[in-house]
Amino acid sequence: MTLTASIRCHYLLRALLLASLSFYLIHLNETDLLHYYLAPHMQKLLLLCPVPLLFISFGLVWHCITGSSEQICDCEHPLPESFFKNISVYGLVAVPLLFGLLVPSQALGSDMITKKGMVYSVPAPEIRRKSDAMDAAGDSQITDSATQKNLSLDELFIARDKYTVEFAELAKRLYTQSVIEVDSSIFSETIGAIDMYRQAFQGKHITLQGFVYREGDMKDNAFALSRFLMMCCPADAVPFGVLIQDDNALTFTNDTWVEIDGVVRSATINGEEVLQIEATQITIIEQPVSPYIFTNPDSVAEFDKLQSNS
Repeated sequence: MTLTASIRCHYLLRALLLASLSFYLIHLNETDLLHYYLAPHMQKLLLLCPVPLLFISFGLVWHCITGSSEQICDCEHPLPESFFKNISVYGLVAVPLLFGLLVPSQALGSDMITKKGMVYSVPAPEIRRKSDAMDAAGDSQITDSATQKNLSLDELFIARDKYTVEFAELAKRLYTQSVIEVDSSIFSETIGAIDMYRQAFQGKHITLQGFVYREGDMKDNAFALSRFLMMCCPADAVPFGVLIQDDNALTFTNDTWVEIDGVVRSATINGEEVLQIEATQITIIEQPVSPYIFTNPDSVAEFDKLQSNS
């Protein structure tokens, strides 16, 4: 294969695409936009890519400039020759890169919830897989408030199996709080623990943040406080919500970010009992820097860390 001008152009184009992709990844990281595309545990792997990509790009440019023009046999990798093949090959990298550069980064919102469907109260997929255990825990809850006060935390929050131990331990810690502040770092686990033992948490004060989503058949005094739970990327993000009751609910439009101060209650949706917050105060806020929430490998340890830092 002779290093002709055509081949040198291919090398330069590839070097440009790889370098552009590398700098784009660096840009996303430096501007705190990477969370729109990947969960934190996946970001660490992606951030290993820019340096190797830059080395490959530099190598292509170096080879293009200093490469020999002598005939080299039996070691070539045929390059695309037709216009269609060139567009197909380089478009695989160029088109996503252009979309990333030209389309502003923004979080998923109400439009995507309409397409995917809302999940109420039980957000995390690993919690939903244990629905039988949760139902068993819920069935055994003591609903009499006087009886609850006479029970220890270990008696009130019983883990039915090894999968619900973490949520039972988290529920014990949440129950001792005068006001439960739902932190984004353990948002899904906190809601899951409260929902699992919702009868025990009846009347507890709570504060949480999310954006407004209203389904067509909702009452005028209700909306869903929504968040997207991302496992890896936006493609697998799960929209879930907590039902909010407030007399002024209609004044808040879809996708408005709000902070809810309220009291834990229960409601029924499609014949199923779900968690509901009776709002005492609703405050409009700015969208958080990271609008998505993610699962936490140890929500109990994270809760203890948050309490020690507060």
